[in-house]
Amino acid sequence: MALATAAQVRAEAPGIFDATADDARLAILIARADAAIARWCHHPRPDSGPQTMEAATYTVFPDRYAVGLGADARRLVLPTPPVLSVTSVHVDPEQDYDASTLLGSGEYVADGRALELTIDADTLWSIAPRANRVVCSAGYVVDDHPVLTEACIFQVVHWGRNSAAAGERSSSAGQSGSRTVDRLGLLEEVREMLHDYRLVGP
Repeated sequence: MALATAAQVRAEAPGIFDATADDARLAILIARADAAIARWCHHPRPDSGPQTMEAATYTVFPDRYAVGLGADARRLVLPTPPVLSVTSVHVDPEQDYDASTLLGSGEYVADGRALELTIDADTLWSIAPRANRVVCSAGYVVDDHPVLTEACIFQVVHWGRNSAAAGERSSSAGQSGSRTVDRLGLLEEVREMLHDYRLVGP
């Protein structure tokens, strides 16, 4: 599901969006807000589609030392949002990723953005380039993170109020003269709301 619905945005911005007639436009703006938020949070691009805060499929090749894990050979931090489910995990310095290098589901557990090897694992994470390959679904379940919905709504309403004057420093305000046009990037309030979602390393 999207970070917010058209109905949620309209409820917060009466008079800016015209009932259901603007739903198609709102769907586009909501998707753009999702991508903009994910970029600001340093989310990588998933296997398909733009950056997103929602669940998406990622194929990543995390290097145990590159992510700053030092000598902890059993823990691997992924360059993704929190892991929701794991499709497959390979440890293969030869980069063939065949059945012989596939880890069984009992050999690791997902913990936030990390995979921890269990005592049943027959291997350790490799330091060889692209040896560790993880295919997973990662992101956020929107219903469990209402702050993401709130941030998206704030941003879309801001765009709705100011998009007609994009590229201008000021716009006409009738008899009162002109007003300064707010920037169309992410609002400072939105960035503050997203602080805890920013990926800044393991």
